This record gives sequence, C-alpha cells and structure tokens, in this order.
Amino acid sequence: MENSNPLINSSQIEDDYSQRPFRLNQQEINNPQLVITDFWERYSLQSFRKHLWNGFIKNLLMGNIDPLGTAELYIDMERMIEVTFLLKNQVTDNTPENK
Repeated sequence: MENSNPLINSSQIEDDYSQRPFRLNQQEINNPQLVITDFWERYSLQSFRKHLWNGFIKNLLMGNIDPLGTAELYIDMERMIEVTFLLKNQVTDNTPENK
C-alpha cells in the first residue's frame, strides 16, 4: 500500500484535524491493521530506529536534513499515530464498562 497523502502545512491543521485521522483513507480507518502491515513492510525495527535517529535527532542537530526522506518518515509516523489512536479508541469502546 503506497502512502499517497500530500504534505500539509501546519497552518492548514485546524481543530477538526486534531480530533480525527486525516492521513488515513476510509479503508485504513476501517482496517487499521493495513497501516501497521504497510509500515512494517517498509521498515524493519532496526532500519526504523536508524531512520528515526537520523531524521529527527542527528540530522536536525547537525543541520544536514534530507527533506524528502524526513518528510516521508514524518508522514509514516503520523499515520502510525493515527492508527494507534483508532486502536486505542476501539479498546476503550470495547471495555466492559462501556458496553
């Protein structure tokens, strides 16, 4: 599954976006496992840790940033955050006190 979400300017993020996923399509919202599978097909744990370190720490501190690679990693992380948000809500919604 290819990530075809456009980059967005932070000024485009309004309150509505902070309350729902916007990097996920409807199929991914209905089946968050698709995003998890896609993510781990794209990264091994070792390579993800390396990309995370290089993209967000080492390169930022050194000022040697790969804009495309960093942007792609950012989008992938944002999608994973949205999926975990959905999964968290599913678990919360399925607890005995909520049934």
